[in-house]
Amino acid sequence: MAPQGNPTVVVVGNGMVGYKFCEKLLAKSTAFNLVVFGEEPRVAYDRVHLSEYFGGKTADDLLMAPTQWYHDHGITLH
Repeated sequence: MAPQGNPTVVVVGNGMVGYKFCEKLLAKSTAFNLVVFGEEPRVAYDRVHLSEYFGGKTADDLLMAPTQWYHDHGITLH
């Protein structure tokens, strides 16, 4: 997690694009507080392959990253 006093980056949307933005941003720097607002109660998942859920994939199989990934990177989810 970034120390207090660092700038805060707010991401609105926790879909595939929001997740990829966070991933790319974290690859560049961690000198900020990252806050993500999503409409759904679960973390980002692969909506493109959502129909595969009905073919036997689990909800966890479709996650872009597990909830722990957000915690490990100090990302605050709302």
